[in-house]
Formats: sequence, structure tokens, C-alpha cells
Amino acid sequence: MKKIILLAAIYVISLSLNAQIIIDEGWDDVNNLPDYFSVNASDAPTNAWFQGNPAVFRSYDGDPNSYIGVNFNVTIGSTVDMWGMTPRLPYKNGDIVSFYTRTIAGSTHPDRLELRIDPEGTEDPPTFGDVGAYTNLLLSINQDLVVGGYPEEWTLQTIIISGLPAGITETRIAFRYWVTDGGPSGSNSNYIGLDRFVVESVVLGVEDFNIEGLVAYPNPTTNILNVEAASIISSIEVMNVLGQTLHTVTINTNKTQIDLSAFQTGNYFVRVTADGSSNVLQIVKQ
Repeated sequence: MKKIILLAAIYVISLSLNAQIIIDEGWDDVNNLPDYFSVNASDAPTNAWFQGNPAVFRSYDGDPNSYIGVNFNVTIGSTVDMWGMTPRLPYKNGDIVSFYTRTIAGSTHPDRLELRIDPEGTEDPPTFGDVGAYTNLLLSINQDLVVGGYPEEWTLQTIIISGLPAGITETRIAFRYWVTDGGPSGSNSNYIGLDRFVVESVVLGVEDFNIEGLVAYPNPTTNILNVEAASIISSIEVMNVLGQTLHTVTINTNKTQIDLSAFQTGNYFVRVTADGSSNVLQIVKQ
């Protein structure tokens, strides 16, 4: 059984680094989702999100229908704009969002999905042609509506939250199924599923200190991670989410590159030491 888990600490590693799962949703029962809500901002709204149909494709995990689906039938017009808002919870910059999504294999009607967040927590709802309070775009899948551009197998998407005010913001994350020239008569929009939506928060403990000018980019990264600081970096450690060291380099410069090409996709921590101080950074390998 998949279920929501709110604010449950799942591990503490030796760096005084606490990781918490803010939410873990598998969409067992789409008709019983406390504090979720949806908005159909399509041009001629009709239907909404629905329980996954295993005859189209099976869930990523759990029971075969244990995912949430949406399709072209949310409008009888031509602009699909279906929103799903997750529960109002405390988020901050650096929290890690992940979920799986896919469309039908061999689809000739391209789909598009956005992940957005309300940066101020005002919850002004979207309307036709207006995203409301959800102005911060975190991810766009198949932005240009290319045939074959949406994953046709369950594919992990990982995003780091950014653009929120400093500190904690109680707000919502929104999935937006947004397709133009869609609907029953359009060239675009078919059927997509979402599964295993997780948000992780990492809290750095008192053993971590600020290193002036420390940056690591690009993040997420595919292969090469650039690490820079204002002071001389003495060592860099790459760790998995269990705190196990996977790679260590000793250097004597303020700028270097870490090759992550051999690492699997997922979340990692990078501990940078400079002038006797350490910072732990969250990174995503795609």
C-alpha cells in the first residue's frame, strides 16, 4: 500500500545532516486525497484527473492502477489546461522533488507537463490564460510539443526547488497538464500518468559552516559538476543519501570539476572543505 508520509525523518548521517520526507504520494486512491485539489482552466472544461487505467499502462509501483492519470478529454475545446495542486506544506529552496511520469508508447499526439510552485503561498487559483499564484516554473516536459518528446516509459524526474523567499514557505506545488491544439479534435494531447511523487528536505546541522562564494553548477547535472569558492578548497567528498562516501578528491585550488558520469541518476550530497570549514550541498545527477 502506498501512502502519504508527512515530515518523517528517514536518516541522519555523520555530518549532522537530517533528511526528511515531506510528502510521499503513490496515488492509490485518487478519490481520497486530503488537502489536494484541482482546477480545470481549459477553454471548455469537462473532465478531471482520474485513477490510472492499467489497460493503457500499469503503474510504476504498487497495484496496477495505482497512479493518477489525465487525458485530452479534460476539454471539449482545443486548449488543455488541467491543474493538480498538492497539499499545502512547508517548503524551502533546496528541497528535492521527484516523480515518475509517462505517456502511451508510440503516441503521435504529443503531451506536455509543467511543475510549478506558488512562491508566496497566496494560492490565487489559475484561470484560463493565467497561472494565478503559480508563477515559479520548476520543470517543463516536452515544452515544444514534439512527437515522441514525452517519456513513453516510466521516467524519473528530479528537480531542486528554487525561487522561494528565504526560510520556510507554506505553499503548494502544482502539476499542470497544458497542451495547445489539443482536446478531442486537436493534433496534440493524449494520456499521461504520474506516480511516486516525493519531496525531500535536507537540514544541515551545526557542524556545517558557510564557505564564502561556494557554488556548484550545473545542478541538476548530467556528467561534470563545477565547484568554486572564494577560498582554497582542500577536499571534496561525494556521498549517497545514506551518507556513504562514494568519491573523494584532495585538491589545493578554488575551482575544480568533479566527473559524475559513472554515477547512477539520483540524489547525492557533496561535502566541500575549505579553510577548515565544511559545507554540504545537495546535487541531482540526471
